[in-house]
Amino acid sequence: MSLDMVILGPDGSPARQMSISVDDHYRLMALAKDTGRLLMRLNNYYADAEFRYSELEDLAAEIASLQISHLHDASLLPFLNDLSDLIAIAKQEHKPIVAIAD
Repeated sequence: MSLDMVILGPDGSPARQMSISVDDHYRLMALAKDTGRLLMRLNNYYADAEFRYSELEDLAAEIASLQISHLHDASLLPFLNDLSDLIAIAKQEHKPIVAIAD
């Protein structure tokens, strides 16, 4: 089971997708609890969540802060980098990012 971060296509299915494992999710939530107001929306690994287009700039800032402070975290940094890329695409396409508990 994974938590999938997606940009939905016109038909409602994921057009772009990335996943986070339960172990990496636990670590992310531990790091984000003090500074990740938006990231904490993902606190429940088994629940869906959405980041509106209007929230993506702030979400990107939260991710960038974690990328800088955890630059040498070989486990979590790839997820943060991939999520940063997904946010950039969603911003370009003016679409939300949806977290789907799979």
